[in-house]
Amino acid sequence: MEIKYFGHFCFRVKGKDIVLVTDPFSSSLGIKLPQIMADVVLFSGKEAQGDSSLITKAVGRENPFLIKEPGEYEVGGSFVLGIQAGKNNNIFVITVDGLRLAFLGGLTESLSDKQLEEIDGIDILFLPVGGKTLNSKKAIDLISQIDPKIIIPMSYKIPGLNLDLAPLSDFLKQMGIEQASPQEKLIISKDKLPLEKEVVVLNARS
Repeated sequence: MEIKYFGHFCFRVKGKDIVLVTDPFSSSLGIKLPQIMADVVLFSGKEAQGDSSLITKAVGRENPFLIKEPGEYEVGGSFVLGIQAGKNNNIFVITVDGLRLAFLGGLTESLSDKQLEEIDGIDILFLPVGGKTLNSKKAIDLISQIDPKIIIPMSYKIPGLNLDLAPLSDFLKQMGIEQASPQEKLIISKDKLPLEKEVVVLNARS
């Protein structure tokens, strides 16, 4: 599996048989999204400001499959569970290449016991840390509850983004990490997961 980050809430997850994109955004945010093709496009809700018109071509399908509502979905042998968490937000549990990913979108509140049960056994957690949704302390509390192997922070201040977000360094400091070396992409498989929790910072690509 290959994971790339494009800023705000937008990632591309490329599995063996499917490509998923989360919350593609318009240039009104101050940064520009390159042309991306995807088989599945996930929209978490209002805070992410996702734009369904931005991805029009699929990789292995005739057209991209859009997921905007809670529910259970199977596309191309991969599974997506959408869970409403808050008035205007969906979180997604994605199973691709034997890995379980949890994408929290613009989550603003704690998760219930039922919601935590539904996202049990997560390998990779996509976590908003910039304070517009979750602040650093609440984000760390969620990490303890969910107990993922890999944490990928998202929705923090990057050059050009015209949203009032906290810098990534605030979250890293709370995690006890003095400095992180951003990666251009994460290539991961089930047998390569770390034994202990690891924060992976991805460069936002333009």
